[in-house]
Amino acid sequence: MKISCEVIQDLLPLVQDQVASEASCVLVQEHLQTCEACRNRQLQKDAAPEQQAQERMEQRMLRAMRKAIFLSGVALLAAGALLGAALTDSMGVFYNFILMPVLGILGMWLLRKKSFLVPAGVFLLSYLVQVPGMGWSAPLFYAVIYALFSGLGIGIGFLLSFAFGKERRT
Repeated sequence: MKISCEVIQDLLPLVQDQVASEASCVLVQEHLQTCEACRNRQLQKDAAPEQQAQERMEQRMLRAMRKAIFLSGVALLAAGALLGAALTDSMGVFYNFILMPVLGILGMWLLRKKSFLVPAGVFLLSYLVQVPGMGWSAPLFYAVIYALFSGLGIGIGFLLSFAFGKERRT
């Protein structure tokens, strides 16, 4: 007696869950031995949960890597701003003409639409680091200059990504 593939496909979940009768199990096994299409469909269904589990694990790993890169970038931004503020009262102050725009470019790459926070953070960090040694007016001047330079870096980063056609994630 020939049983249609649709009936076998209806019975397969019952056989897999071990709730089908013994006669149904035998019928399904016999059909799978003779029908290559049903056998291939069954193999694909068996592989699907494993593939989904693999994809979920890959998604988790990607999220963890992105989070680690993001946190490393934020730490690098903070360290750069602190280094720039520390260079202010030394002969190395002119390195800030390079350092602050680089921080802006890094912030633009890292924070995308929230990159406006980079000049604000640079301003705040550089001002707070400089106030104890210089009073309140000189640090304010330097903090504004550093914020402007980091904003310039954001503009440069935007232009570079536009010029090279780099897709930006939203």
